[in-house]
Amino acid sequence: MPDALVSIVIPAYNPASYLLEAIASAAAQTYPHIEIVLVNDGTDKPESLSILEQASHLVSTYVEQPNRGLGAARNTGFRAAHGEYVAPLDADDLLDPAYIAECLSALHDSDAAFAYTGLQVFGTQTYQQAASEYNLYRLLDRNHLTCAALVRKADWERAGGYDESMRLGYEDWEFWLRLGSLGRFGRPVAKALFWYRKHGVSLIDTALAHHQEIVAYIQSRHPELYEYENRARIKARWSPAASIVSREPVTNQTIEDIQIVAPGEETLAPAVVDASDSQAAELAALAHWSGADAPATSPSTVRGNLHRHLLNAELLSLRSWTHHPGRSLLRLIPLRMKERVNAASGRAVFDLSFYLQFQPNSVLVANSVIEPLRYYPKPAGGRRRAALVTPHLGPGGAESVLYDIASGLRSKHFETLLLATQSRDDRWLAKWKGAVEHTYDLAPVVPPERMVAALCSVVSNWRCDTMLIQNSLYGYSAVPHIKKLLPQIKIVDVIHSVDEAWDQIASTAGVAAQIDQRVAMSEAVRDRLLALGVPEEKIVLVRNGVDLERFRPAPLNTHSTKNILFAARLDPVKRPLLVADIAKELASLRPPRDFRFSIAGDGPERERFEQRVCRLGLQAAFDFRGHVADLAPLYAAADVVILPSRSEGVPLVVLEALASARPVVASKAGSIPEVLDETCGILVENPDGAEFARAINSLLDQPGLREKMGAAGRRKIEARHDIRRTRETLATLFDQGASVSVSSTSRSTANE
Repeated sequence: MPDALVSIVIPAYNPASYLLEAIASAAAQTYPHIEIVLVNDGTDKPESLSILEQASHLVSTYVEQPNRGLGAARNTGFRAAHGEYVAPLDADDLLDPAYIAECLSALHDSDAAFAYTGLQVFGTQTYQQAASEYNLYRLLDRNHLTCAALVRKADWERAGGYDESMRLGYEDWEFWLRLGSLGRFGRPVAKALFWYRKHGVSLIDTALAHHQEIVAYIQSRHPELYEYENRARIKARWSPAASIVSREPVTNQTIEDIQIVAPGEETLAPAVVDASDSQAAELAALAHWSGADAPATSPSTVRGNLHRHLLNAELLSLRSWTHHPGRSLLRLIPLRMKERVNAASGRAVFDLSFYLQFQPNSVLVANSVIEPLRYYPKPAGGRRRAALVTPHLGPGGAESVLYDIASGLRSKHFETLLLATQSRDDRWLAKWKGAVEHTYDLAPVVPPERMVAALCSVVSNWRCDTMLIQNSLYGYSAVPHIKKLLPQIKIVDVIHSVDEAWDQIASTAGVAAQIDQRVAMSEAVRDRLLALGVPEEKIVLVRNGVDLERFRPAPLNTHSTKNILFAARLDPVKRPLLVADIAKELASLRPPRDFRFSIAGDGPERERFEQRVCRLGLQAAFDFRGHVADLAPLYAAADVVILPSRSEGVPLVVLEALASARPVVASKAGSIPEVLDETCGILVENPDGAEFARAINSLLDQPGLREKMGAAGRRKIEARHDIRRTRETLATLFDQGASVSVSSTSRSTANE
């Protein structure tokens, strides 16, 4: 190599006098064994021909050909070159005198196919750009290499040269990719030795104007790089989502772009030591992306980020400062600082949408620019994928509906993902894992400010066909971004109730147009959707269902102590403290120890509830069961079921009680009146302890009425709330071609 001949190939088409400068920079190399090959690619302007005449005497080899484009001219120059190494140099650019020597040195102790340096831009713009590390995976989506490099001629021959059909630009990018597909990679030199001239309109401007067209062509040419499995393989080598430390092969992970390293070896990504959980690598990648273990930033990275900020904000352009000084001053403020100001003020002080053009896959969430995490799950294997987004992992009435949906989907036709965004209760975790293939409890690994982007990451990476949202504002916020990333995805939401305190339907109106199907779990919800202008054909009315085999009528109780069941999450919306007041009022109407309240549920109000019971001296009248997995025996043992909620949809506890032939006393709230009337229970208009107590007392004194109401309730549930019919309707939501209208659903239930 010390005596190896190096050829510098300069293609020229209608060149300006810059050509003479390019030749001079090639001739001025400190490395002595140089030849210069000049290719005239069909120049037809007299002034340019005059320059070429002068230039032809300054080079080792001069070749003329009809105009065939830059790629063809470079290939002609490579063929004419005698050197073992060849450096292409455009006619208006320059090489630093040390360029060839430094690149040869980089290749001397390396098997790399080519070496490249940093970039010094001059002319109408002036800035310096360091040479980034070679990374084939990043190269798939963006050309981070320069057009000039020192290439082994043997590798040029192996790759078949430049693609001569690419006359609109990016032919160098395609060439680097072709080398990469052959396992031939590049090596950077940490100096800015290539001088790239900015002047007027150039071929790069033409390429940018045809960017999508050219990229589509490149991708079609290289399925060995761009097909899903091949991308995943390349990413696993060059930019893995996670590194698993193991001496044995690891095949159980949900994602494919993982690096397997032996203990003690260097890892390229967040390290996972225990890979027994199939989601270990995926969750480690999410946690790292979320900032849980972000590495310290080196000074060189800071300098690189600063330069990138100035370049992206167009602050290296004199024209930008002279024509838009105010805008340029604002753009001088770093993006992250603007995000912090927006967050502190609670509003968009700075408009950050400008930055999305430089991060096209990013999303603008809560006035912050966040790029979703990219990784590669295993292929679907012909199954369709459905993502179910919910706040909590349960238990609860809404979660029971979602569980039914998930259970109905699990089959050879569907692969389901459950994404819980803010769960504080994982008692159903094992149950969920039995119903869906992939369960994500995101709150422990993703902070709130990144939750929307995390949903975008998971749903888009898994390339889901359908996303169903239940009660998750994070899910609704992600809708426009997911639609951008996955234009064909079907978005469905399930709405359980109309709450006067918080109108979920109105609150999510901004994304309503992008939701393809809206599931109303009550007539009140359907009417509210219609009132807010949701097209009728988008609405599916689904009546909540009950398992009629699990919840069956039982004989009336004959024991002397009457049993009153309150089965609900102990949350303020269910008004558990009112239950204590009801018991106090009932104690004034009935003999002591004549009744007992069974409390099945847990939640944030439990401690206050128990304290109130103690203050009222009613401990003997209460049996706190905590969370009860199977309520059927409690319904069978109950004489009356109560629900004094402030707001409700169509609550499962009411449906289950009626299916068990037990009368219900409930507040006249939300959609409860759609299922509960005087034939099967009592609705309390303005609930207070006394009114509830009087209603309960009247039922406890009339066993015949309780039996009559129980039978009527059972008939109503059999006719309108059979879980099998509910599941059939919900299953159609995941059929891309299915559309169930309000009218058709209503007709079917009206005839039952």
